[in-house]
Parts: sequence; C-alpha cells; structure tokens
Amino acid sequence: MKINTFFKRSIAVFALLVFICTGSLSGDRYSIKPHFKEAEKLLAKRNALFSLDVDIQLGVGIANTNFEFNKPDTTGKLTSTSSKVGPSFGANLSLNFLGFGFTTGLQYANKGFEASNGEKTNLNYFNIPLLIYFDFNIGPKVRVDGNLGPYFGLLLSQTENPLYKVKNFDLGLTGNLQFAYMFNKYMGVLLGGNYEYGGLNNLGSSETIKKITTSTIKIYTGMKFEL
Repeated sequence: MKINTFFKRSIAVFALLVFICTGSLSGDRYSIKPHFKEAEKLLAKRNALFSLDVDIQLGVGIANTNFEFNKPDTTGKLTSTSSKVGPSFGANLSLNFLGFGFTTGLQYANKGFEASNGEKTNLNYFNIPLLIYFDFNIGPKVRVDGNLGPYFGLLLSQTENPLYKVKNFDLGLTGNLQFAYMFNKYMGVLLGGNYEYGGLNNLGSSETIKKITTSTIKIYTGMKFEL
C-alpha cells in the first residue's frame, strides 16, 4: 500500500470517529451502527504498510568446502573434493515495511564435502541470518520474496579429521529468492532457493592449510504464515 493510500485511510478513520462521537453527543444512536460496521471493515483489511511473515523451510543443501594450502597436500584427500548433499531446515521471521524490511531466524545447515576416496566430512551449523528483505506480488495469489546479507553460524558438530579442525564460529554471506502461493491472506506454500558463502572469518588453518571456506546451494519448500 502506498503512503498516500495509508494517509487517506487514516484520515477516513479519524473523520469517522469524529462523526461517531458527534452522533453520540446528539443522541442519534441508530444512525451510528452502520458507521461502526464500516469502520470495522476498514480496520480489518490487511495493512500493507506493515506485516510480519513467518517462513517454515525444509529442503536439501548441496555443500562444498574449499581449501587454500600453505604447501601441497601430500594425502590427496583435500585437493580433489566434491560436493555433498545434506538436509536443511529452519524458520525465518521477516518484518515488512512498504515492501522492504528485515529478516532473521534460525537455520540448520549440513555442510562439508566428499573426499576423493568417498569419505564424507560433515560440518553441522545453526545459522542466524541478519538480512535485508524485499517482496512484491504477482497477481492476487503469488508473492515473490528475497533477502540478502550476512549470517552468523554456530558449530554443532564436525567429523574428526587429522588434517584440520574448523572454528566454532562462522561468518558468511547468504541470499535467497522464493515464491509463495497464498491460499488466503494468512497462509501459503513456499518454493525457493538459497546460496551461502561461509568462512569470511577463515574457518581453519594449520601447517598445511592456509584458509577454509564453504559454499552451499539449498533448494527448499515449506509454509508461509502472514500476520
């Protein structure tokens, strides 16, 4: 809703309240009832100036871990790694003001890689995003949401590896784009994609390894609830 529309509705409600109060003082009680009903309809409409969204997400992540070396990896286990597929789920809370806003939440991320010998390494995190949010509508039923910004990751567990050990804290960048089909103005179904680049703070180093970063692509579905 544009600002001008918001001001017009605000003035209409204010004028209506003044009219009701005037009618109450004059004792004309029966002429007030229709205006009360009109005021209830007006205030019950969705306030597009401000809204609160809760997204429940469930999907899969395609993760990889990237290594920069101080010297050649003689084991060969880290020089030719491949992507690993793992689960992803969480919930996001978005504050929307005039189509823009702020998103935070809690996301489980299963990261890591698969070594050349087929051995899988898991890095399990809880991520807390702090993102800039936007949305817009495509017709009366379809919404497009997106966000971009940093996240903070807290390490839950990691597969033991004699070559390195990652830090307990991860700082990265993330962004996602999703479509929501709304069954009504309060609830809908989600389909979206997300990209994360982790290790801006360098997840680990050793005599052999100079730097560790991660990259993850997620595809998810879920439910959107709008308040």
